[in-house]
Amino acid sequence: MVRQRMVADGCAVTDESVGSMPVVVGYRTQMRALTRMHIFAVVAHSDRVDEERLRAFVDDVVNLALARTGTWRGMQSGLIVLPILVTESADAAATALTQKAYRLNLAGFAAMAQPAVVDVPAGKVWTFRGTRLWGYAYNSLIKQKYNNYLPEPTVLPD
Repeated sequence: MVRQRMVADGCAVTDESVGSMPVVVGYRTQMRALTRMHIFAVVAHSDRVDEERLRAFVDDVVNLALARTGTWRGMQSGLIVLPILVTESADAAATALTQKAYRLNLAGFAAMAQPAVVDVPAGKVWTFRGTRLWGYAYNSLIKQKYNNYLPEPTVLPD
């Protein structure tokens, strides 16, 4: 379903591997605040997600995106990475990590990541949907992409 939403948003979608995990990669560029943004949404399935696995996945996905964009980043371009893990079981530390603006601890400000965990049994999408102070100009773009790719599930009355 996420693949279809990425295609509808204009992404080039490919099946690849990040580490040993098969992933779906959606890529597109979009202008925002006079800057060309390279947007990577990467989706993988994991039986269980804990904080360590989530951080490792984010690092792997960011490294993939940095390798792909390389010299394209700079004063007039930036990188937004949306690492998404779909799981049957997410621990509290992993979901707590998604509830705040994620810090990459990279020099400069040309790359941002915001992970998400989709807890299938709970019917819950865990990601930060608040306002980022660092990278504020791109805050609405990140929210828009997550609303397009992973809208909050609708709770039906019993």
